[in-house]
Amino acid sequence: MKSAIQDHLQRQTLHEEVHARPPIALWPNELIYSQSLLVGDSDQRRALMDWVNRLSLALKANIHPVHGQSVRILELSPAPNRLLLKWELHGEFVAITVYAQASFPTEQTFSQCRAETLTRVLARLAELGIESLNPTIGERISAINILIRSAPLTEDAAEHAPRFENNTVIGSTVLGNQRAQVWTDFQLDEAGFINFLVHHQSMGSRQAGRVVQRLIDMDTYRMMAMLGLPRAKGLSEPLRQAEAELSALVERISRSTTRSDSPDLVTDENLLRDVTGIASRVEEWISTHGMRFTASEAYTELVRRSLSELRETTVPGVQTIGEFMERRFEPAMRTCRWTQHRLQALSDRVSRTTQILRTRIEFVNERQTQALLASMDRRAKFQLKLQQTVEGLSLVVLTYYAVGLIGYMTKGLVSIGVNASTDVVTAISVPLIAGLLFIGIRRARRSAAREAPLSQPTPR
Repeated sequence: MKSAIQDHLQRQTLHEEVHARPPIALWPNELIYSQSLLVGDSDQRRALMDWVNRLSLALKANIHPVHGQSVRILELSPAPNRLLLKWELHGEFVAITVYAQASFPTEQTFSQCRAETLTRVLARLAELGIESLNPTIGERISAINILIRSAPLTEDAAEHAPRFENNTVIGSTVLGNQRAQVWTDFQLDEAGFINFLVHHQSMGSRQAGRVVQRLIDMDTYRMMAMLGLPRAKGLSEPLRQAEAELSALVERISRSTTRSDSPDLVTDENLLRDVTGIASRVEEWISTHGMRFTASEAYTELVRRSLSELRETTVPGVQTIGEFMERRFEPAMRTCRWTQHRLQALSDRVSRTTQILRTRIEFVNERQTQALLASMDRRAKFQLKLQQTVEGLSLVVLTYYAVGLIGYMTKGLVSIGVNASTDVVTAISVPLIAGLLFIGIRRARRSAAREAPLSQPTPR
């Protein structure tokens, strides 16, 4: 009975994600070779999509509407000589894996087995009218060759050494039921492949598929993680120089603070310019290499998970794959992590140093502002005193002219017959006029003083 509750729009897509990359059930005897190609631009990705779409169309394969854009498992030939091609598109690379059902003679080398399988694949593609992949479609970052054989298990690594050109062989017993062993020399052969030999006794087909997938994932993600190592090594000396420059700058800041109670603005600005130069370099490094180091950390975790899922058990006297990776791979990843930590620590130190200098410069600017305000205050007081002096002189001048006018008026009245003494009138008018002018000027000054705060900005 269908539920009345409405599902989330993406529930089906999210649920199907757990079935996106199931392990392929393998036959007891099988050859698998996988290559991973870096795809750096959209043209390469488009070319790969076009190729796999043409192959899918020629095989009339049913493509999953969601996962078919990133994972496809195509049967080139059916059993008992089954050929499968698995195509996986990841964020930075595409993995193409061929599964060939076949029993190869013990004396055949890995290269011979792979060459025979490649001939079958190319012949089948030619029958379908599909050309092989263009060699320029991407750069190979990983290539792994796995030969699965139903054969007795052994604890003698020397028995397998001839198949690996007598190189030092490492290996272990894998799976919880200990029905399989994995052997390798971790060396590149003449075609650039790392060869693995898997012997098993009645290992389940799905178990075999999971073992193969873990080995492919381990090598592919190991190489993708290693892409961060050259960048880490390349940053070692520039980082050392930047750290030394910053330490010297911090020492200069400390000396300038100790020797002088009043920081020098020009000196601080020069220091700030130097720190800004270091900051720009550090941010450029983080922008250019930060994502690579983060990706390396994520790939490293996938390598560890693949090794853990193999459930290795030690073969006496033989180094396990996990031990080999711990001694050869993990130091490189620790170098990447340490470089990333140095970058972040240097960025934090630059930020703190910049803040210290900005605080010092703001302090100097504040002191200069206070000195300017104090100077303006002194100038304003001087102008006030000068204004008061001018007002006093103005009072005298205005009184003089006003008394003069009254004297002229009195003389005019006397000339027309009014009985008045010009000297007496002039003498009486001097204090009266001076008093009135003084009162008027004082009222005007008080009125201006009351209105002035309304027009001035509020102090901070």
